[in-house]
Amino acid sequence: MAIEEIEYGSLASSTLINKNFNDLQEQITALSLRISANIENITQNANDIASLSQRISNLEEQ
Repeated sequence: MAIEEIEYGSLASSTLINKNFNDLQEQITALSLRISANIENITQNANDIASLSQRISNLEEQ
């Protein structure tokens, strides 16, 4: 769905305004979910890098 533009100075129906708000809410929710997934991936990657760094340090100490 796409947000429908309401021309300046025009009267908009409550149906159109509600549809626009619902669409905006869905877009925000979808973006939030993508951001959360990206944060999880970044956290996992950082943990993997830290683990690899520790393994390399351990090998260098031997």
